[in-house]
Amino acid sequence: MLAHWHTGNVTELISLPLVGGPAQVLARDQPARTGPHGVIGVDVAARTIDDHHWTVVQLLLDDDHPLFDETLLDAPIVAEVRGRHGAGAVIALEPFDHDVFRRQLQHERQAGESTTRGVLVLTEGELPPAYVRLAFLPIELAETAGGDLLVRRTTVAELVTGVEATHATGAISDDERRSLLAAIEQRHPTPSA
Repeated sequence: MLAHWHTGNVTELISLPLVGGPAQVLARDQPARTGPHGVIGVDVAARTIDDHHWTVVQLLLDDDHPLFDETLLDAPIVAEVRGRHGAGAVIALEPFDHDVFRRQLQHERQAGESTTRGVLVLTEGELPPAYVRLAFLPIELAETAGGDLLVRRTTVAELVTGVEATHATGAISDDERRSLLAAIEQRHPTPSA
């Protein structure tokens, strides 16, 4: 979504160093955390979709955990690649999808529509289960070598502020700004009054 995006408060769920190839880490292998409960781990892989290279991050959740944080299923969570170009620099950032968003994409595809922006992943014609969330970072996996993957909670307000701040620096065009704001609204609609 955005490369030079300002990030605010970081509520880290899980992280791992990147080597420019497939990687994975389990939460049980990370330093002890007090929560949220139910993060199993992440898997990082390369995919080529429509001739574009993507780094795909799969977040696995344990929705059977007795203390599972239900908000992990659909709240704003981002995958970001940091650090290769200086301490803490964000070089790629993308919100994770969620089950309701994927169902909307699937409904539109079946109806021959294309309003919602996103990547629809099907396995043997089926959507991933709700406890799997996916983020498609617009960066080739080999280019992530030496960086770190951080999966963290965010808010819609932070996502919007990040887009506006990036636009204000001239790093994205007016069309890109509108597209990014629409994508955020599609993933996390503003509740109706």
